[in-house]
Amino acid sequence: MKNYQKIHIWDLPTDKVYIKFNKAFSERFFGLAHQKFGTYKLIGEFLNVKRGDTTIAKNWKKGEVCYPLNTIVKLSGEIGIFKHELEGNIVEIKYKTNIKKRGGAGGKSIINPKLPIIVNEDFAEMLGHLCGDGTLSTTKPHKGLKFAYINSELTLIDYFKELMINIFGDIKPCVIVRNGPTYTKDNYVLQYPSIISTFILSVYNYKPNPDVFIPSFIFETSKLSKARFLRALFDDEGTVNIGKKRRVVIGLLPKQFIVGIKKLLEEFDINSGGIYTFKNRTFHRIAIADQNSLYKFSELIGFKHPDKKERLMQVLSRGWKFQRFHNEQGKEKIFNLLNKYGNLYEKEIAKFLNRNQTTINEHLRKLQREKTVRCVKEKTIINNRKIYQNCWYVNKNEQES
Repeated sequence: MKNYQKIHIWDLPTDKVYIKFNKAFSERFFGLAHQKFGTYKLIGEFLNVKRGDTTIAKNWKKGEVCYPLNTIVKLSGEIGIFKHELEGNIVEIKYKTNIKKRGGAGGKSIINPKLPIIVNEDFAEMLGHLCGDGTLSTTKPHKGLKFAYINSELTLIDYFKELMINIFGDIKPCVIVRNGPTYTKDNYVLQYPSIISTFILSVYNYKPNPDVFIPSFIFETSKLSKARFLRALFDDEGTVNIGKKRRVVIGLLPKQFIVGIKKLLEEFDINSGGIYTFKNRTFHRIAIADQNSLYKFSELIGFKHPDKKERLMQVLSRGWKFQRFHNEQGKEKIFNLLNKYGNLYEKEIAKFLNRNQTTINEHLRKLQREKTVRCVKEKTIINNRKIYQNCWYVNKNEQES
């Protein structure tokens, strides 16, 4: 079931948003206002607009400029036109700052905006890119609400442009190319006007790193929206290792964000193991390493990034020499062995399951923390040397209690 949220024009700060109607509706709207008040000058007085007989009669009615949304909403209430009808006839919308300074700084408009804006799969993917290689500045609102997406992969840049048009309407970003001795590849910066940020901020109280967080509604939305959100994040922040450790890795500064990604991946039955925290505790990472999870990631989420997509195909095409354990299978197999044979050394368990002893030790330590198994150190004599080995058994007493 698709349960998309809608962003209407009245969800925005109406004192900062400026609009323009299509020609036919503009004639009708301001014509009704003229009938109601008798003159355009009186309309201006009602709206506190100077020179209403020229500003409204000419500039507004003939569509030469955009007009403030709050005055239009106020006027519509007087002439009996509902807000939904206003929204359906808008052909241009923009956001202004420094309004006291002779009209203010407008920035670019969205032409033929797709109102109301639908918070769907495209919107979720756009937010994923915002949380990845995007940025939205709210620190100096008097200078506008800067929204930018930065990437060196041209495929992602072109795709992001299309994504924004699909969501908002006809909008062209300002494109800046960064290059020079400090860049290994050209770096593309897409800058979008404040009206885009205004729509985003109406549903997501974005914070930059290290305070960035996953929008709460992402956890409640459709599985496809979750997949698209994750794909954008992995396109921007993920890496694919094709060496000895074949895996897909993603790391970010805020731990809670990584916890959220892990939770979303679990909904697709994708195991990402434990969270690895670097020594400085400012960076956290998870990895998708078992083949079942990697196949599911490829099928259900995947990459748009061409290089990462190719590297993941290489990982999957090489296959595995043995069937990897996924989710809780490893711990379950160890537990069953100990139940069946009693006390076993790590080396014996590793031989039974055809696994590296270090891997077995990791599973056993987790079981020990869960108080499912216990460990004793046993002394044996090998070649006249005292060898201490870990001998494991099922912790039945703890289970019974």
